[in-house]
Amino acid sequence: MNRKKSPGERLFSFTSVTLVAILLFCSIVALGQDTGNRNLSATDSETDMFSILLHFQANVQGSLTDLDSDVANAAQNLSTTGLEGDAAREVLSKLLETNSNLVEASTFSKEGKIIVAECRECEGSEGADISSQEVVANFLKTKTPTFSKQMLLAEGYNGTVLEYPVISQQGEFLGGTSAIIEPDKLLDRLASPLLHFNDSTQSNTTDYTFWVMDLDGMLLYDEDSSQIGRNLLKDPLYKSFPDLLELVEQRIMPERSSHGSYNFFQETGGNKAEVTKECYWTTAVLHGTEWRLVINKVVH
Repeated sequence: MNRKKSPGERLFSFTSVTLVAILLFCSIVALGQDTGNRNLSATDSETDMFSILLHFQANVQGSLTDLDSDVANAAQNLSTTGLEGDAAREVLSKLLETNSNLVEASTFSKEGKIIVAECRECEGSEGADISSQEVVANFLKTKTPTFSKQMLLAEGYNGTVLEYPVISQQGEFLGGTSAIIEPDKLLDRLASPLLHFNDSTQSNTTDYTFWVMDLDGMLLYDEDSSQIGRNLLKDPLYKSFPDLLELVEQRIMPERSSHGSYNFFQETGGNKAEVTKECYWTTAVLHGTEWRLVINKVVH
């Protein structure tokens, strides 16, 4: 059956990601060597931003890698138990127990119908036909692991789905297993400690904030929860900030890591004022689906 990873296995995963992050850090620093006449305090601030961003990247990538490994193990166990019955349900329950970032885990047939679903503090979706969902339709064609973009799920909330094929001991494709995460909750758990978020004041004790988008421009995470789920390129909220739109479309989307600046509003004491923000970004990726991780601060 599925099992919890040992500390050594989790450490190996995290260490591998950290080594990649260090190499990425060096490349970003190389991009930022044109500091010119900027003073030492500004350079120190940039170094601090780099460090926090890379910690965030390592944590996000490590979480996605662990998620992938856990779901792959569950798929392997389901190849023995099959996709229905108490044994399959136990595999899914163990998967939720193993990975606290998961909201729901399920099995579905090769026709695209959910067979068994285990859900954390919500109603499952057993019996639902999900074959019309684009990610499921593509999965049933390719029969390869898939990490979806954020979408409205059959359960009625927005989430991201990781799907793995289940192949029987005789080599027959039985269907798949899927695991659901809510990206904003996962990302908030990883971002808040790095920004020293104060629960009592509902604010950061650092000068930095994070936002995360996919390659369609959809905001998966923002400190301002009202912006989560908005599309940076399509939502009217951002139309008044052409330099932000240009940065997103021409730089952040095509470039996996770099830096830039943009104007946007900032709310202080109930008042909104347009400010200039400096930002650096990097990437977390799983099965070809990329998330751009952006750290920014107001330029005074």
